[in-house]
Amino acid sequence: MKIYKLVGIALFLLVSWIFTSCDGMNEIQEEFSERESRVYLGKVDSIKSFPGFGRAKITWYISSDPKIDKTVIYWNMRKDSLVKEFVRLTPGVQKDSIIVENLSEGDYIFEFRNFNDLGERSLFSSKTVSVWGEKYAEKLHGRKIVSKNFDYETSRYTLEFSDTFKGDHVVYSKIIFSDVHGSEKTVRIDRDVSSVILNDFPDGGELLFQTVFFPPQGIDSVFNAFEKVKAPAVVFDGGEKLSLKGNLTSKYFECNEMLYEWNSDGDLIAHVYENGTFTQKNKYTSLIPRENFRDFFYYDDDKFIGVTTMHFLVMLKITGGGNAEIVKTPQGADTFGSGFSFSQFIPAKGFFFSLGDDELLIWTAKNNATWGNPLGETASDAFFYDPVALYQNKYLIGVDENDFLWNFPVSMIGYLGNKNKIGSGWQRFKKIIPFKDLLLGMDANGDLWKFNFDCEKYWILE
Repeated sequence: MKIYKLVGIALFLLVSWIFTSCDGMNEIQEEFSERESRVYLGKVDSIKSFPGFGRAKITWYISSDPKIDKTVIYWNMRKDSLVKEFVRLTPGVQKDSIIVENLSEGDYIFEFRNFNDLGERSLFSSKTVSVWGEKYAEKLHGRKIVSKNFDYETSRYTLEFSDTFKGDHVVYSKIIFSDVHGSEKTVRIDRDVSSVILNDFPDGGELLFQTVFFPPQGIDSVFNAFEKVKAPAVVFDGGEKLSLKGNLTSKYFECNEMLYEWNSDGDLIAHVYENGTFTQKNKYTSLIPRENFRDFFYYDDDKFIGVTTMHFLVMLKITGGGNAEIVKTPQGADTFGSGFSFSQFIPAKGFFFSLGDDELLIWTAKNNATWGNPLGETASDAFFYDPVALYQNKYLIGVDENDFLWNFPVSMIGYLGNKNKIGSGWQRFKKIIPFKDLLLGMDANGDLWKFNFDCEKYWILE
């Protein structure tokens, strides 16, 4: 009896499971039946995008589904959208497109969905779309102004530009300025033009310079931000004559807020500047003998560099007692360079220039009489300026053979920027000596003339 009861229970459970399973299958079939009854329109296919400046062009294909009435395009996480009405022109696959305007620079994910007037819709399609702007343009290789030559007498501003090269996408550059009559002028500089002369340009006037590009696969020209360039304002100044008498055979340099003079007797003389004039403060007699050294200048910290008559370099330190001590190399040598037969040395802070045969070289020495970088690297292989000096460790200034004064911005390690004409009449001086924000000129008589100098102005000597 117990066996029959167990068999009966098992049969009951089996039948119950079968009926329950059938009910579940019916529910699943019903669900899929409902899904199959939902109608999806053909979706957008083969999406392509073409970047523009603040906009983008997008193309796609619509399937042959005849029930599609419009395409809705979403971006910014579907917070922004627009509707493109679809007009069927062919029974097959048809191309469509749109230009989306007023977009910020960057990359976007655009989503596409087709709809009709019955409320039917397609599945989503998506595409990443790029939009160009000024940041993109700044990464392109725009042209640079490499030389600025302002001629006050003729009101001409001559500009030279960097070269273009294959693949830079440069179409042209343009300049906008107002002339001496107040009329706005726009000048186009094609990519094969290397220089331009702006006539009737006012002294102290400004111009705007911009490069226009047309990168491949785009729909727009791209332009970088305007660069503002200011011509120097003219200063007429003959200089103020100082009571301090100069010497053409002396070397002058700034050190510890004083003007130092190394004279033909090997004396080192310190002049202090007070109340608009220089007065002698200290004199170290025969400290750096001329029979041993042919050049001497302040270098950095409390270190000086001397160039011997045999063209060796020596690093020196002036002690509190007024003695010159050699700073030996880590190997114990007195000299740390040889073959320095250049005609001129121009001191800076942390480096110095040498000038010989119109080649300007950069030398970087450390305060322990060792070398750094750059080391003997060419700053210019056509430096035709004399006299020449480094002003405030920022500008290399020199006088050319035509009596004009030029400046070259200098980097922290000696590389030269674009040259700029900043004056005329400067061959009157045989030496130019920077000191703080002053520039001293020494004429053939040894007279010193003081200028409250500014490298951004145009100095015409009276």
